[in-house]
Amino acid sequence: MADEDPNTEPTLVERWLEEQREWQKTTLAYLDSMVRNEEFLTHLGNAMRGSLLAGKPYPTPVPPAASAPESDSADRLDQILFALRELQGQVADLRMTLDELIAKQDGQDGKEQQDP
Repeated sequence: MADEDPNTEPTLVERWLEEQREWQKTTLAYLDSMVRNEEFLTHLGNAMRGSLLAGKPYPTPVPPAASAPESDSADRLDQILFALRELQGQVADLRMTLDELIAKQDGQDGKEQQDP
């Protein structure tokens, strides 16, 4: 009974966990406020779209004086670039698969030659 300390102070781990909870509350409150901000959502959407358009700057509203053919050619160019990058990814996947198959085939040939 003499071991009980009336001044029970939280341990280092307990204090760290409480601090982490407070940071989580702060972060969630910030994210909640940003989700309600229309400008933030617009920029987030533009950032996501921009990353899909091969590093092209954020799309902006076209001024009324701009001609439509330039816009069409830019859209076609974006589609071509996207298709090209997609094909590059597929070719890279095929190369890796082919390398794996060659490595397996070489391993099997080596085993068959060693077994007299």
